Amino acid sequence: MADHDANSTPDGKKLRRPVEVVRAELLADKDVKEQARLLQLPVEAYVEKILDYALHPQKPPQIQIVPDEALKAQDPSIPTVAEIQTHLEKVISGEIVISPAQMRDGFSDDRTRERYQSALGTANDQQGTPVDPSTVQKKPPQS
Repeated sequence: MADHDANSTPDGKKLRRPVEVVRAELLADKDVKEQARLLQLPVEAYVEKILDYALHPQKPPQIQIVPDEALKAQDPSIPTVAEIQTHLEKVISGEIVISPAQMRDGFSDDRTRERYQSALGTANDQQGTPVDPSTVQKKPPQS
């Protein structure tokens, strides 16, 4: 068996510089820190993940892009890119309503007034609940 130094891996892949030096540089790099923050990972764990992939380039990625046909063969209920696009276009157009706040604002002439009103609620909803002034506690004036 061949001798392995600290930088070697089972498949013989080596970094050009010692792992400790690369690790220190990555830990100090502001971009690496920001990426770790965005991924909600501790910087140290993110750096170890980077080093692991650098030392083991043959390791499969955690995210794989699979063609729609292959996904449909595995599970017919998984939507294709085209199906997702169609769904999002229907959400954008208002054909699929996610919430009343997402409904058209009434300025578009392609939607009915009823749809606009349903987004606003009833006239009573807009006015709020009436309050009896005799039941309201007044705060003492601040000095």
